[in-house]
This record gives sequence, structure tokens and C-alpha cells, in this order.
Amino acid sequence: MANCELDSEIFDKQIVRPLNLEIFSDEILTVRDNHDNSKWMYFGTLIVQKEKKDQLLQQLNNLRCIKSNNWHPDISTCEDRCGYHDKNNTEIHYKELDESNARFRIAQNWLKFVRDERSPKTDRLFYFNILGLNLSAMNLEMFGEGSNDLTIYNRFYRTTILGGLNYFFKGRKIIIHNIFHDRGSQEVHRYIPWHAIHKIDLTNENTSIIPESIQFIDSDHRKSGKEESHLIQLIDILLGATYACLHNPSVGLEKRKIGYFFKPVLTCLLDRKKTDYGPMSGTYYKSKFYRTSQVSFFPKNKFDMNTAPLDGYNFDRRIGNGKFYYERQIQVMDPSEATLDQWF
Repeated sequence: MANCELDSEIFDKQIVRPLNLEIFSDEILTVRDNHDNSKWMYFGTLIVQKEKKDQLLQQLNNLRCIKSNNWHPDISTCEDRCGYHDKNNTEIHYKELDESNARFRIAQNWLKFVRDERSPKTDRLFYFNILGLNLSAMNLEMFGEGSNDLTIYNRFYRTTILGGLNYFFKGRKIIIHNIFHDRGSQEVHRYIPWHAIHKIDLTNENTSIIPESIQFIDSDHRKSGKEESHLIQLIDILLGATYACLHNPSVGLEKRKIGYFFKPVLTCLLDRKKTDYGPMSGTYYKSKFYRTSQVSFFPKNKFDMNTAPLDGYNFDRRIGNGKFYYERQIQVMDPSEATLDQWF
């Protein structure tokens, strides 16, 4: 009996508790690549362990305090009266980086935090997964008659969520307590608010999702009144920096600066190659970003099938056959270097 009790105690200590997660989402809909005129869509998900969310929020907010790195939401409790509190208490949005120096500097602080985060994988405060979808390489008729960008978004939003969960937490039991998304046209779509949740919960035995629908909130915390808006701002900046690296936008000096600042991180994330003998190789696999951050693209080959519109299992299987890939040219240039187009 004593041995049985001892064995039971050891077994209890070895039980792996499920991960309690929250997901924060944003997107970039329909942009053109200036290099080859291809049409792209980008999906972004930030994944945070529920018990670590407050710690992450505090660190992000401290980085809003450019002078002292010690943020107080209420200016009356702030020991350092810098005079910039109101300007720093703003929405950090990639599209608006050039509207104030505070936005740019805070965005840069956040990306430096992403770059320098050195916690071991088990103690990471956040994970992020970004998927770039090459619409020019796809036969859009396969999504059904009358399909539009939101129809495609609904399909691949679920792919982005599942891709992150399966890659970062392979084999672990997962409980998703909330899925937050920036407010936009997805909010009024027939399927987007609930479809991904339904399909993931139905087909993935290791994953349980508590909410029945996505929470759409304003990414501006001053408007939403929710702390979660800060985390949507973070995935927005990660998406924007990725976009700037890959597309080198012609307008917005601050946007190009943010892309160039993020270039070393994205270079590492995309250094993933399949060798002739099978295994993957590249600096990514020896870096701190391995299985904590990912940027991928789809499809590697022309995704053009003369079939009826795909759904359910068949669609997921076809996506797998279409192949994801990682290698892509980073086009952003050093904004400090003069170019000929500045003279015309």
C-alpha cells in the first residue's frame, strides 16, 4: 500500500496542467507588392498565457514612459511629471506612426522588447504567428461564387490560429478563455465572429474554447476602456513592421524606419530551409524565436484547382498540400540612405 501511495504521489506531480490562453488578432487586408504587383493579405495572432497577461501589459505600458520606464495610468500618481503623459497615452497604430514622435518611439520600444525578450520558452510572456497569403497565386473561385476578401479571411483566420497553437504548444492541452479582435468589417460578417471557434472546438481534441464568439474591441484603449486593446496594438505593430520589411512602402519615413528596425528579427524568422536530406535548417532553429514566434506564407505553389468549392476536411487537406513556406526577400532599405526618387 505504501508503494502505491508513493507511485500515486509521483504521478500527480507529473501531470501537466492545461495551458490557459487568450488570443489577440489583427490583419492587413489586400495590399499590393510594388516589386511584382502581387496581391497579399496578412493575418496576425498574439497568444498570451492568461496568468501572465498582467505582467505583459505592465511591461508594455512601462515602455510608454519614454523618460523613466515607469508608467502610471493616472498622471496624478506618477512621480515623474514629464509633461508627456497624455501624448504617450495614445493608440500605437502602424498606419499612424508618422502622426507623432511619441507613437514612433513607443512602437520602437515595443519592437526592441520583442527583439530582446530572453525568457526561456516555458516562461515566455507572449507568442505570435503571422501568415502572409498570396492572393495572386490562388484561384479564388474555389471559395465559392461571390467570394470576397472576408470569405477568404474567414477560412485562413482559423488556419492562423491553429497554426500557432499546434506549432508553439504541440501536444499540450489548451483552454482558450478569450479571443479578441480589432473592430472592423469582420465584426458584421455572417461567419467570422463564430465560425473559427466552432470548427477548432469541434475538430481539435486538445483544445477547448470557452467563449462562443470573438470579442471585437476598439484597438484604442481610450475608446474601448479595456486593457486588452494594448495587446491588439502590439500585434498591429508586429504586422506593420513585417509588412514594411517585405513591401518597403514608398510613403511614411517612420514606417520604413520601423521596418528597418525589425529587419534583423524577420531575417532570423525567415531563415528556415529544407535541406536535400529532409530536416529543416537555418538560424531560426538555434534562436530564441524557435517555436515562440513564426512568420510564414501561403501558397508556395499555384493554388489553382478545377474543383467544386472546398469546405470542411477537404479544404484543410488541400491547404496542407498547397504548402506553406518561409523564404521571402526582405525589401526594406535603410531610410537614412538617400535614393534617386527623393530628387524627383
